[in-house]
Amino acid sequence: MSTPTCTLVERKGHWLTGCLQAFREDRLGFLAESARIAPIVGFRLGPRRVYLLSHPDLIRDMLVAKHRHLTRDPLVRNILEKTLGVGLLTSEGEAWKRHRRMIAPALHLQQVRGYADIMARHALALTERWHDGQEADVEQEMDGLTLSIVTAALFRVDSTARTATVAATVPALQAIATRQFNRLLQIPDWLPTPEHRRQRALSDTLGRIVSEAIHRRRTSGADGDDLLTMMVQMTDADTGARLSDEEIRAEVLTLYLAGYDTTALTLTYVWYYLARQPEIAARFHAEIDAVLGGRPPGFDDLERLPYTRMVFKEALRLYPAAYFMVRAAAEPLEIGGHRIAANSVLMTSPYAMHRHPELWEDPERFDPERFAENTERRWHTFKYFPFGGGPHICIGNQFALVEGPLILATIGQRYRFEPLHPGQPLELEPQITLGPKGGMPLRLHRRTPAREAA
Repeated sequence: MSTPTCTLVERKGHWLTGCLQAFREDRLGFLAESARIAPIVGFRLGPRRVYLLSHPDLIRDMLVAKHRHLTRDPLVRNILEKTLGVGLLTSEGEAWKRHRRMIAPALHLQQVRGYADIMARHALALTERWHDGQEADVEQEMDGLTLSIVTAALFRVDSTARTATVAATVPALQAIATRQFNRLLQIPDWLPTPEHRRQRALSDTLGRIVSEAIHRRRTSGADGDDLLTMMVQMTDADTGARLSDEEIRAEVLTLYLAGYDTTALTLTYVWYYLARQPEIAARFHAEIDAVLGGRPPGFDDLERLPYTRMVFKEALRLYPAAYFMVRAAAEPLEIGGHRIAANSVLMTSPYAMHRHPELWEDPERFDPERFAENTERRWHTFKYFPFGGGPHICIGNQFALVEGPLILATIGQRYRFEPLHPGQPLELEPQITLGPKGGMPLRLHRRTPAREAA
């Protein structure tokens, strides 16, 4: 992709609502089409002035070089705060820096290494509940699995009694948030509408689960290296202050969403393609059989499972859970040679960029070979950015890049997947994250790991 000419192209829409209707009816199509029009495309979503940035250099400006001039988008922040409270996804300035500084050590790669056995153990337990020929909604199965892993690994509590509640509550909250984001005018939070009452009730349900866990941890005084214990006990090195229960609650809820839903969706798309592309599936199974010989994978096996990691990265390319990102201009600034007024919205879309024909050959094709020999290390940083970038890069990216391949290797030894209907289309449902509409029904077939076959 050549350096952008920085010609600003305007997308026209309705005189009152702008492009809101088109964005609402086909959000992914609108983003992908706009990205191919020009590096910078301006449009209105109701009263909001938006600029979509679709060149790696411009995205670097947005997420790295000029991030200090940008802030959380007020609409998105307000919607998320009603569910999560004030945490890493919603806080700003010194509060955000403090939380990030305190939480980051628990999600460092060396700390994540210690969670690898938990990841493999939970994945193995899931396969032991399955049976040959079973029909299953694989999206729901992956949701339950990754929820149990994040709860056990980061909070060291038994999630069995809570998994169903959390797994039902989060999608309901996402649906409400999506409706709110799509509205031309926002309904004031203080109005007791049925939607607001439902939203508060769902958020309170999640909050009670987390608050109970915090209370148990504080009263037990137990030591441990899990995130919840660290958050309860840690003090800020700069100020000596501790996190309040409310701050911990917000971060736990944030990490629940970031730590289970996103990885579960990526795994779901991997199983979808492995069920439909037998050549890719055969190479995947051959690698894990040869490397593992029927034993559970561990952290040190990841380097010897390059194709498994390539498959996971390719699913992240085609279906990034965080399919668009928004920031608001806190003050006037310049992007790509254009003056951006204060309060304007800057937007970029990993979904659109990962399918841009000027960046990718045959971009719609699922092809793990794009990532052979870690070729992504030679790319522009913002050609491929499923976790965002800059100071606000997803804090759980290392957790996901370990968890995903370990789950694939564990399950792939024992099961393969088959479509229920060979011509079954994949329809996407872009809400807060990018999921498959109607779930992912597949048929499960038992495999015999290589060592057992011998």
